[in-house]
Amino acid sequence: MAFSTRWYLVLSAVLFLSFCVPSLGQQFTSQVQEFIKVQDPSVALVDAKVIDGTGRPALLHQTVLLKQGRIVQVGPVKKVKVPADAKVINCAGKTLIPGLVMLHEHLYYTMPMGGFFNIAQMPYSFPRLYLAGGATTIRTAGSIEPQTDLAIKRLIGEGKLIGPDMDVTAPYMEEPSLDIPALNTINGPEDAAASTKFWADKGCTSFKMYMHATRADLKAVVQTAHQRNLKVTGHLASITYREAAEIGIDNLEHGFMASSDFMPNKAPDVADYPAARQSLLKLPVNSPAMKELISFLVSKRVALTSTLPVFEPYTGREVVLGGGLEALIPQLQEREQATWQQNQNKDTASLRLFKKEMVWEKQFYDAGGF
Repeated sequence: MAFSTRWYLVLSAVLFLSFCVPSLGQQFTSQVQEFIKVQDPSVALVDAKVIDGTGRPALLHQTVLLKQGRIVQVGPVKKVKVPADAKVINCAGKTLIPGLVMLHEHLYYTMPMGGFFNIAQMPYSFPRLYLAGGATTIRTAGSIEPQTDLAIKRLIGEGKLIGPDMDVTAPYMEEPSLDIPALNTINGPEDAAASTKFWADKGCTSFKMYMHATRADLKAVVQTAHQRNLKVTGHLASITYREAAEIGIDNLEHGFMASSDFMPNKAPDVADYPAARQSLLKLPVNSPAMKELISFLVSKRVALTSTLPVFEPYTGREVVLGGGLEALIPQLQEREQATWQQNQNKDTASLRLFKKEMVWEKQFYDAGGF
């Protein structure tokens, strides 16, 4: 991860927004101003521990110099000369990390209600929570209210709301199948291409294929998006990973958890999630077939988005990492606690698959995947 123009301080294992150096001349509303601690054009963060995101060990007693919101120098305290006009912030005992770039995010939460899978947009709290968690850039990876997501992106850019920089993904590209009222549906490849053009014109920068989309749908979206140098990702089921890579998809969501490549006698363009899951459970962790698929994806330069924390409740770890269960609405608290309790200290199928997924993602990385 490259240096971000926003940095965060870590103290007592609590990550919080310490300061934000705005762009020169940018105006902010009063509700945003209250979160900005420092607006000086020159800032020196002195005597910090620095984790730079490259994988090398943390660097101690470092000074970070910023000018007009940009990092211009990082080095040992004794070697970095602090400008006379700089605002000096003593970071002894604190850790600086780059702003996190998160690739599979949403501005909504899900909750089954009244027999339907309900989805609720969270335009006020979610951007704040992402930023408070250290995420300075996010990709929405599928939108339920894309017009809302695009408006939030604009308002953040105009200094009217607080939140991370956003790359907004268009509505899900999904054929009619799932009874989810809020889910966007397409009817064939022509409709898929038209939807891609429409949301690209609106400002969406990527497109997400969903579980029942067909190979023809994907081909139409890829051709239309790539003409504009935009990316296509997918949470697949009907389409195998190999088929998607051959068509030209750029990215695959949820690691290998959504792969249907190992189903025996899989029917083309037919989603059978339970059968796909069973095939992954039966697949040996060091399967030559998986290694062959990994090599093919790497050769096609298809990226993989890991979402291991989504599946981590099956491991028996705490209900909400770092605490904060009380921040959820009561219905979500009950659901998360029930899921956690069901899997506490149990060798479940979900836990076994989670452990395999960790190995497969490492194999993908070691093979040159990204």
